[in-house]
Amino acid sequence: MTSTWHFFILDYAFSFLCIFLSSFIVVKIIGSCYSFKNSEEGALMLPPGPPKWPIFGNLLQLGQLPHRDFAALCEKYGPLVYIQLGNIDAITTNDPDIIREILRQQDDVFASRPRTLAAEHLAYGCGDVALAPLGPKWKRLRRICMEHLLTTKRLESFGRHRADEAQHLVKDVWSVAERGEAVNLREVLGAFSMNNVTRMLLGKQYFGAESSGPHEAMEFMHITHELFWLLGLIYLGDYLPIWRWIDPYGCEKRMRQVEKRVDDFHAKIIEEHRQRIQVIKDEGEMDFVDVLLSLPGEDGKEHMDDVEIKALIQDMIAAATDTSAVTNEWAMAEVIKHPQVLKTIQQELDSIVGPDRMVQESDLAHLNYLRCVVRETFRMHPAGPFLIPHQSTRSTTINGYYIPKNTRVFINTHGLGRNTKIWDNVEEFKPERHLPHDGSRVEISHGADFKILPFSAGKRKCPGAPLGVTLVLMALARLFHCFDWSPPEGLRPEDIDTTEVYGMTMPKAQPLIAIPRPRLAAHLYN
Repeated sequence: MTSTWHFFILDYAFSFLCIFLSSFIVVKIIGSCYSFKNSEEGALMLPPGPPKWPIFGNLLQLGQLPHRDFAALCEKYGPLVYIQLGNIDAITTNDPDIIREILRQQDDVFASRPRTLAAEHLAYGCGDVALAPLGPKWKRLRRICMEHLLTTKRLESFGRHRADEAQHLVKDVWSVAERGEAVNLREVLGAFSMNNVTRMLLGKQYFGAESSGPHEAMEFMHITHELFWLLGLIYLGDYLPIWRWIDPYGCEKRMRQVEKRVDDFHAKIIEEHRQRIQVIKDEGEMDFVDVLLSLPGEDGKEHMDDVEIKALIQDMIAAATDTSAVTNEWAMAEVIKHPQVLKTIQQELDSIVGPDRMVQESDLAHLNYLRCVVRETFRMHPAGPFLIPHQSTRSTTINGYYIPKNTRVFINTHGLGRNTKIWDNVEEFKPERHLPHDGSRVEISHGADFKILPFSAGKRKCPGAPLGVTLVLMALARLFHCFDWSPPEGLRPEDIDTTEVYGMTMPKAQPLIAIPRPRLAAHLYN
């Protein structure tokens, strides 16, 4: 798909929908006379923002990379900007103090989610943990994740599987290196992330010698990518209801088609687990679907509804596959682009791990410079350009500005990492900037300063953050410890392209291709 699909039909929308201006102009003029939602709050002003078109609001001022457009608005109008997207009130920010106010001080106000058409179709009626509005159902499903799926004990029980997949990753790259060929790092890192998640979630490996087969693997990967693309789509029908009448590109039709394919896939997974004839004596042997099938349902039901199980399966796959693979590819690209950074990483690995064994999960806490590399990658190339949008449950104020009820909140993580008020040399990849002065361990989370937000914060913080950090660090540690890396023949390190593509996740525009050269004894790779 071309990137024009993301803010893809603005020119067409303008030419077509202008014929409706005469029908709506009077209403919009009358509405514009009211800057405030009621007289009690009339003394408060909305945050500053750009001038608006009738009907469209600020939609026509956004291009194919809206995160960069929003950052430019913050640069012009201040740390908190009001925009109107069709008939939707919205605010955007890339300022850590404003973000802290939203996600911590006023977490109760802003912890809900908007009901987008993509979420309705592709997240079981907004019935999952990631996209559900704030309410009892969301709290129950999140509690299930935290108490039954993502506990420390259960994640530790899958440590052997993660070690197997780390070795598969190394062996796959080594086999290519032995032939003197280049590696498509997007493919191998995607397989690594997918296998780790599916072995925990579904009890099967989708890529590799013991995989469930190439056809099923590719079907699984294709569905996941399409799902992510549609969930990240800024669809005009969410902001201009009239657009749904025409839907010239068949976007909602496509959502319904993917919805059925995803549901069929999840139904097959559940049925396979129900039909398995096995006695699981050790709970540690249960995969996540086994656990979900064993839990009681709501209101005294013997089991959870299949729809709830499907929604949680989807959450786990989406949260832990594309995001970690995208982060790892960006980190590899920046490190190969900066050979001195690679040298420093390898010096640390050689000192802490040595040349006679492979990196283990127990080593990861001690690899402080590598942790800085990951943190710097999150600063420059967050997995997604925005956090998943929040929505206010009631009217409130921020910095003295009035924020109406049901305002959509776009926290610009890409803009946060390039905010020149809090970062120096924002376009320079410089892991050293994250080293603590006291030599303490580098934490890969938002921290007290809210300068990076890899896993959000507050009620909507990603419950799988510890697992995500482990998968990212392990893949990078193994690849940098086991191999030297260089660009393909004919390219210099500085020639590596770092152009991004907008979506729910934000990958490189082109897959990263690089040349690996083994640096350890041959027997360690087998």
